[in-house]
Amino acid sequence: PVHRVGPDVGAGGVMNDRGVDRLERVVGYVLRIGSLASTSILAVGLALALLVPSFAPAQAIIHIGLFVLLLTPVARVVASVFEYTWDRDWLFASLTFTVLVIILGSLLVGVA
Repeated sequence: PVHRVGPDVGAGGVMNDRGVDRLERVVGYVLRIGSLASTSILAVGLALALLVPSFAPAQAIIHIGLFVLLLTPVARVVASVFEYTWDRDWLFASLTFTVLVIILGSLLVGVA
């Protein structure tokens, strides 16, 4: 069991295994969907680029696949924020939200 301290955590200060299992399932689902989506998009773009070299949008499709691949870990952090908030684990929710703000801030600074 994972030990937590605070008034919103269940009796005994221990986060129940059901909450941890749900968090792992949700995060695993987000990562699996992101990986499968990016792989599929990249495969379509690569196939079009190789089979029909004159097809100009193939490069854009490949870029979209890479973009989805890069957004997958960000989606994992967003899912973690929601799950920790749902479990009322305020410490980890705030820490994960801080990570999300840092990631989004670095994206905005990189674009500017």
